[in-house]
Amino acid sequence: MHNQLLSLAIEKNTKSLFKGFLFLVEDLQSEHTIHFNKLRQSLPEEYHSLLNQANYMDEEKLNHIRKRILDIGNDAIRNIESELNKFTIHFNFKQ
Repeated sequence: MHNQLLSLAIEKNTKSLFKGFLFLVEDLQSEHTIHFNKLRQSLPEEYHSLLNQANYMDEEKLNHIRKRILDIGNDAIRNIESELNKFTIHFNFKQ
């Protein structure tokens, strides 16, 4: 039972960590879009196709990065669980 509490605490904090990474990626994508739009507005239309080619942070790329973050986070949770199972842990709870 106490090991489950420890596992849940570790899982909760690990999920919080990779959710933070997801927010950072969304912030980067937003900044990228803002600056690419500024660049698009400042360039003559003849360069827009070249700018489209240079725009690497499209929805497909963003989804790929999100998936990788989630995969890495889930792998970390599984690995931690596996490592915890190798130990016998006794708890002394504070009053």
